[in-house]
Amino acid sequence: MNHCLIQAVINNTPQMRYTKDNQIPIAEMVVNIKGLRNDDPTRELKVLGWGNIAQEMVDNLREGGNIVIEGRLRMNTVTRKDGTKEKQPELTASKIHHITPLEQTISNKKENNTSNNNNEENPQNNSWNSSPLVPEIDEIPF
Repeated sequence: MNHCLIQAVINNTPQMRYTKDNQIPIAEMVVNIKGLRNDDPTRELKVLGWGNIAQEMVDNLREGGNIVIEGRLRMNTVTRKDGTKEKQPELTASKIHHITPLEQTISNKKENNTSNNNNEENPQNNSWNSSPLVPEIDEIPF
């Protein structure tokens, strides 16, 4: 079974088109993927979404957004103008997960902390429960 999870940055906003027969929506976009090593260049990947996922892509995704795409990867063979054949990867998305940038997460936490300090009617317990998962004294004889 072909199943991939790829973290990427949206290069251009998704474009919607429809099939000729059934008028099924298809969204298409290009994303950038970082190389595995520091000296590896970023690569472009074409992403397709069909049906409901296509509508979700057009409604929710914008250029520059960080996402994790879940789906099927395939290689298309394309003939170039000079006659040579080239293989291009294409990912058909089944789910898209949004990743919040670190700066936005930090600013949201600061906003929540200031709003919690100002609004004492709805206090939240922000302490971390550090108790061990396994009790210190167990009843197992060995």
